[in-house]
Amino acid sequence: MIFQPNFRFGLILTLGAILVVLPLLTACVSDAEEPIDPGDADELALVWEAWYSLHDNYAAPGALRQGAVAGGAMERILELGELEPYPFLTDLGRMRGQVPASVPAGLTDVWRATGIYRQANPGAEPDEVSNMLIRGLVGGLPDPGAEYLTSDQLPEALERLQSSTEATYIGIGAQVGLREGRILLAPFNDSPAEKAGIEPGDTLLAIDGVPVGDATPPEVGDRIKGEEGTKVLLSLQRSGHDEPLDLEVYRGNVEPPTLSSRLTPGGIGYIRVHLFRDNTGRQVFDALERLKQVDMLALILDLRGNPGGSVEAAAEVAGQFLPPGELFRLVEDRDGIRSEHRFTDDQNRLSIDDLLVATLVDDRTTGVAEAVAAALQEAGRAAVIGVPTFGEGSSYEFVELSDGSAIYIPVSRWYTPEGTWVGENPVQPDVLVESGEMQFSTAYEYLDSRLPLFR
Repeated sequence: MIFQPNFRFGLILTLGAILVVLPLLTACVSDAEEPIDPGDADELALVWEAWYSLHDNYAAPGALRQGAVAGGAMERILELGELEPYPFLTDLGRMRGQVPASVPAGLTDVWRATGIYRQANPGAEPDEVSNMLIRGLVGGLPDPGAEYLTSDQLPEALERLQSSTEATYIGIGAQVGLREGRILLAPFNDSPAEKAGIEPGDTLLAIDGVPVGDATPPEVGDRIKGEEGTKVLLSLQRSGHDEPLDLEVYRGNVEPPTLSSRLTPGGIGYIRVHLFRDNTGRQVFDALERLKQVDMLALILDLRGNPGGSVEAAAEVAGQFLPPGELFRLVEDRDGIRSEHRFTDDQNRLSIDDLLVATLVDDRTTGVAEAVAAALQEAGRAAVIGVPTFGEGSSYEFVELSDGSAIYIPVSRWYTPEGTWVGENPVQPDVLVESGEMQFSTAYEYLDSRLPLFR
């Protein structure tokens, strides 16, 4: 069950308040009623470890509301145990006895509530109970990106995170999409898929003779993966062809494009950065160089829908427009100590200091993409056009637990050069344009009006 954010945090805060008044409830319960055994606290050692890991690693511990975190675990118990608030609270009040020393002070009532859950679900395995509680603790954080991953889930998550920013990978080099129940392929330029003859819009029917069926794009991608130099047989249906096509594609080293670019009428260039990978800085440099050779007079830098990615690549992109030594962002660790992230002297930096720039953003512009927009805006280097950004002002890391699982939580916060925390104050556009269809045309008109009439 997924709660809407306002309702979910309202419930968590309510549960946090309940934890405060439980002693009063306990006093009202008859001693004649049979108490419930909370169970062995040592079976929940991983939960206690996760609690302390949150306390020790969460960014800005002063903002860690322990009542809300504990309330998240209580919410999970109620939800998955299919328990009603009453008689749950009454049962909780009946639980007496000495609290084991291993139970953290902030989780005393969570430990007791776990006893009620176990009574209602006697077949629940200890690992299942621990996983449930840790997911609840993490769910009580105000950070939408926080997550708990089991030891089975962690390797895939680490690989996915690494591959999301790596400049290259081994594969066939094609985007896999789903439309109207069909798996569609779109090969990257100069990729193994393009060289094998795959065309944009081809429908994938089978992989090595096995139909794709109702597989999702990620599942299709996993089936196509393989070692460099090996081949995969893809069966395709192409528009205008009655019979399916069988193409052998050799897997190779692929450098996925992270941007698209073009020159629009009037000498206004356009670069859309879809994601910041390790090679995005060089790709932006190459795009700027090409556009400059065809007499680009102004530029629209489109960061809409950009989920962030590599910090280094984002700094390289912003550094094309701002001089070396300028401040890119401030990074604050959990102890409140801030460090400066400044642009270094890049030998590949182009001479575009006089180039007019407008930056497009929307509510899906996230993380380091917001940092780029904020740095250009606060330096007066670019006008920001669109709607307020997502507001992700934290840097996340995996904090591993003793059983090989991990919690993915913010371990630092970053601020704009002027000291604004984007987590509370997303980047605000200089020109507010809510219609996605009008944002590009507004940016174009903004730049066009500032260029000479005769050019």
